[in-house]
Amino acid sequence: ILNIKMARFCDFNVPYSENTENLRQIVEMAIKLGYESVAFNHVITPGTKKGKGANPPIPPAPNPIELSAATLALLTTQSKTFQQLTRLTAIIETHEQKFRMNTSNKAVGSYDILAVQPLNMKMFEAACKELEVDIISLDMTQKLPYYLKLPPIKRAIDRGVRFEIVYAPAIRDSTLRRYIVSNATDLMTFCKGKNIILSSQAEKAMELRSPHDVANLGVLFGMNQVQAKDAVSVNCRAALLHAETRGSAVGVITIERIMKQTPGVISVEKIPPASAGKRALGKEEGDGDDPPEKKPKIVAQEKST
Repeated sequence: ILNIKMARFCDFNVPYSENTENLRQIVEMAIKLGYESVAFNHVITPGTKKGKGANPPIPPAPNPIELSAATLALLTTQSKTFQQLTRLTAIIETHEQKFRMNTSNKAVGSYDILAVQPLNMKMFEAACKELEVDIISLDMTQKLPYYLKLPPIKRAIDRGVRFEIVYAPAIRDSTLRRYIVSNATDLMTFCKGKNIILSSQAEKAMELRSPHDVANLGVLFGMNQVQAKDAVSVNCRAALLHAETRGSAVGVITIERIMKQTPGVISVEKIPPASAGKRALGKEEGDGDDPPEKKPKIVAQEKST
């Protein structure tokens, strides 16, 4: 069982490009704003051809960006570590495309986090119910081509999959901002603020916002204060742990939030596990009870004199 006792602010959607200098500026800005982890997101799009060879090959995960001496000195002064992760996001429209996210593929397995962006209802349901991914990202910069439904969303939440909302496009354009706010509010109607992560998708360093500003955006989308803060910290860490235990029959993630109370007293609030379905929920529906035939037998013996 993996426990998250300390929240670290994360941004799991920094678009990857060959411009390493631009990436370095984004990463160093993230460090200054208080983030402790970022993920470089490599997006693969469906090919335009049909049949064999229609989809381009998946590139291996990129290498970490070298930080400047000043940034490294800042981390040392603050006694902090900074984590550079890799993420692969596949835009899927057909069944053939969804099978590309197979972790047995060496290139796919080289990434830390796997995500999909479904383009139709069939792929959305497949992502929620069966695909071994960590994040479902919806293109909220336009009207969604399908209606969100509760059953697949609930199934995704039970499996520990996270839904992503990005905010940088809302900074660039007022029309995109209206679409993002509307679509994010609709998503909140179904998931009630659970299993949401807020990411930047920042293409420039100036598009990044501090974790607390991003949490305020979460409140605008319909989350409460705790859910909004979790969306840039606890939920991101849970998504990473979900990736580490992906495909494991025994991987269970539990989250503990430290609650502030009177001096000298610490109370811990336990959040129900977000993965492994009913197995992780313990006693629900009697799943946690031992089968009658496997319960230990207690035999009373008379003391001999």
